[in-house]
Amino acid sequence: MKAKALSVKECTWMSEECHPVDELAGDAGRDGLCLPNIFKSKRVKPLTRKHSGPTHHIYHTARELLLELLDRGAVRQLIRRAAGPKAGANRAASYGPGREQSADVSEEEYTEALTWFSVVLQSGLSAGDGCSLGSELTLNLDGWQAVLKRNSFQDKLLSLTRLEDGDKLEALSALCGHLTRRCQALYTPGQNLAVKKYRLSYQEAPCPLHAALLCDLSSGFVCNVHLYCPEQLQRQSRKPVVGQVVEHLLRPFCGHRHLVQLDRSAWMEGRVTDIFSGFGVKVNVVPTVKRPVTDPTVTDPASQLVAHLQGWTGPALLPQSDPKGSAGGDVFLPGLWATLHTVCINTFVLHSLQSRGSGRRVQLREFTRTLASQLAKDASVTVPVLPQLNSNSHHETSVANLPEQRTHTEIEKARGNAPGVCGLDNSGNSCYLNAVLQCLCSTVPLVEHLLSQDTRRELARCKCRVADVFVRLLEEMWTGRSSSCAPVEARSVLCSVLPQFNNYSQQDAQELLLFFLNALHDNLKKVAKRQTRSPNGRPRRDHRRNCDAAAGRSTIVSRLFEGQLSYVTLCVHCDLQTHSTQSFTVLSLAIPTDVIKCSMQECLSLFFEQTVLTGGERMLCSVCGLRRETTVLTRLDKPPEILILHLKRFGCKGKNQVKLRTNVVFPMKLDLSPFLSSSVQNTSHSSYHLYAVVNHAGHLNMGHYTALCHNALTRTWHCFDDSAVREVQDGLVQSPNAYLLFYSRKPFQKPGIHGL
Repeated sequence: MKAKALSVKECTWMSEECHPVDELAGDAGRDGLCLPNIFKSKRVKPLTRKHSGPTHHIYHTARELLLELLDRGAVRQLIRRAAGPKAGANRAASYGPGREQSADVSEEEYTEALTWFSVVLQSGLSAGDGCSLGSELTLNLDGWQAVLKRNSFQDKLLSLTRLEDGDKLEALSALCGHLTRRCQALYTPGQNLAVKKYRLSYQEAPCPLHAALLCDLSSGFVCNVHLYCPEQLQRQSRKPVVGQVVEHLLRPFCGHRHLVQLDRSAWMEGRVTDIFSGFGVKVNVVPTVKRPVTDPTVTDPASQLVAHLQGWTGPALLPQSDPKGSAGGDVFLPGLWATLHTVCINTFVLHSLQSRGSGRRVQLREFTRTLASQLAKDASVTVPVLPQLNSNSHHETSVANLPEQRTHTEIEKARGNAPGVCGLDNSGNSCYLNAVLQCLCSTVPLVEHLLSQDTRRELARCKCRVADVFVRLLEEMWTGRSSSCAPVEARSVLCSVLPQFNNYSQQDAQELLLFFLNALHDNLKKVAKRQTRSPNGRPRRDHRRNCDAAAGRSTIVSRLFEGQLSYVTLCVHCDLQTHSTQSFTVLSLAIPTDVIKCSMQECLSLFFEQTVLTGGERMLCSVCGLRRETTVLTRLDKPPEILILHLKRFGCKGKNQVKLRTNVVFPMKLDLSPFLSSSVQNTSHSSYHLYAVVNHAGHLNMGHYTALCHNALTRTWHCFDDSAVREVQDGLVQSPNAYLLFYSRKPFQKPGIHGL
């Protein structure tokens, strides 16, 4: 491999990119595959929020910030394609969901990737031209050829350069899409964004690949990246290239009411504003402004932070066999380097934002060089260690090293929030998922079981994707030190298992809870089956009698959340009485109509009241042989350990779907004795204690979920609004927005978690 300097310079849109294609090669009906209303869900509209400014999340060091963006998933996006067939192969068969799920990145592969990135980035990035980088890159790479030669990750990337251009662009698109989702979890942009186009070149040698970025003008953060070849987009659709590119960039931000600036060279006679009128963003066409290149010695912090928006120059590697130094017209390597550069730039922006007030300013060049020295994980690679880029907001201080005279409160402040009090970043209308996860995280018996050494050991032997990722999230929330974390992996796995949630529309928290508990129960049944079998695959002798029961029907999920209802039906005509039972996980309670305020006991009484089935609902009596009027009495036959109550707030009023805003007053201690069946003699089953609430604010088509949870360790209540966490008094738990309520039969004690 040899080193070159890749320049990414801001430019205007070409005239051929702004006109629709007259004739489309191939099928003339392909444009019909475009879905203009794909972002307008008829069921639930995306959540709309107005941002007064950008928000970001604080982590310990610059290295940790970069690894949050450039995680294993990003490396997997490249490796899984490198392992596939070469040029001319069937992409649909090779890159389908099944292959993506089967491929994974080992610790060794991830270490090699980080080492390779650290070697490449050691010369740093420069905002502006950076013409002097070429010679430095060549000199700095002389001592690294042996390291690069034995790096198998490099071999995988080189195999991608031999694929067809369509395959290369698909690999780059998947990588950029993954990185965009990671960025959304760490940074919420302000209201003013801009679409900028850039021209790529290797030391003045033009590259066929173009780059378009969606940037936050206030900070320079790159919210989305799209790498494309204009000729390919013109072959795929009749739409103008500008329309296709901008649509791709704005897709994850539809409905957020951003103001997006677009260069006047993309005016298209006013059509550009019409194209994106349904996206929930306002596109303003601004005159082309030729800005002077920012002086790297300028002391204005704001100018330093956004200097790269005009362009930048950074290191790149090319195969030794390339005679022209331009990658032979290749599109993959330039696109990979441009993408890696934007990851470093975003890390620089995030670190600069969280370090405000420290008085120390680091330039982009110095920052990326220092970051590269901290990135390598291969002990055999000795990169120069420069001063750490620690944030002024967080310091890597071990609690174990704190003076013994420090109080418990001081220790908790040094660590961040208390164990189990960890915010969850919103990755795009994911508040419904975050609220449910917070309530499950506060369910101490579930957490203790899943974080036990035995359970984690058994999960490691079974392929239980949902349980495995949930355990890792619980571990981070209970034993980690961050005030918030990004459940990106958990959401990704859930969306692959539950495809109905694989979108950026707001979903129903109760529906997600049911599906999630069911998926977790199915995963844990695999563990239970494994535990009942001996090494030779046969049932253990001491479990033969209970083989069916122990083979997986009972898990911690069913033992905690499953209850049983009994139904007694009586034929009014002949007095025939029958009995039946039904298991449940969540009790969905109707709310009394035409009232402003009611109690939880009234909702329960409405659920358990005796009903008479008449008309078309009459049941067939086995004695009469006819459909007769029947009375049905419902009782609680087996109260669960954890009682989840769902208030049915979404219903119909006439022909319209509405949200019921009745204020349901719920008690901190719930008595179920009036609703128990006669078979439940133990009165201790009737008393429940509230420990978590999911609230829904807003209306049917647009709203926001939050959670209120009681922490068993601190004995205090906390409000979780995505990543924002605050302590609340017991008297403020009551809310007219309550949607899901979690009750436990016994108050939770301090959790017994290994490593807590």
